[in-house]
Amino acid sequence: MTTTTQQTPSPFVFAEALKSWGMVILTFVFVALYGLALIGKLKPLADASMVSRIEPIIFVIIGYYFGRLPAQQNEKTLKEEIGRQTQKADAAQHAKEQALQSREALEEKLKSVSAVLNTAPMSVREITENSDKSGMGQNGFRVLMSAVLQIVNS
Repeated sequence: MTTTTQQTPSPFVFAEALKSWGMVILTFVFVALYGLALIGKLKPLADASMVSRIEPIIFVIIGYYFGRLPAQQNEKTLKEEIGRQTQKADAAQHAKEQALQSREALEEKLKSVSAVLNTAPMSVREITENSDKSGMGQNGFRVLMSAVLQIVNS
């Protein structure tokens, strides 16, 4: 039975997208203002000292936009990869544990078969070669093999 779940975007994802777009818009606004001030289109910012005060702010915003935002995206991608690798490791560990349990069960069956065969009055080879001469006979051999098969099939 498979179930499908639809994932709804969390408010955190929406906030991150809004933050990213806000930074893009803010960067474009400051760059546009800076460009207009440099060419003298904005009268209050035509003064060179005012433009020189705005310049570091614009460079910080641009630096953040081109430096920090890609780093955040890279960090998010790496965290998702770590999550996938952790899931793979958990699945491998689970498979290993199942294999060990299966191996232990097979070892127990082998020990039980060995115990049943060792309790026979003669070895299996002697029973098969001398079935008429042995005190066990064909019926005893069938009982012994039936017990072995029950252990193996369990």
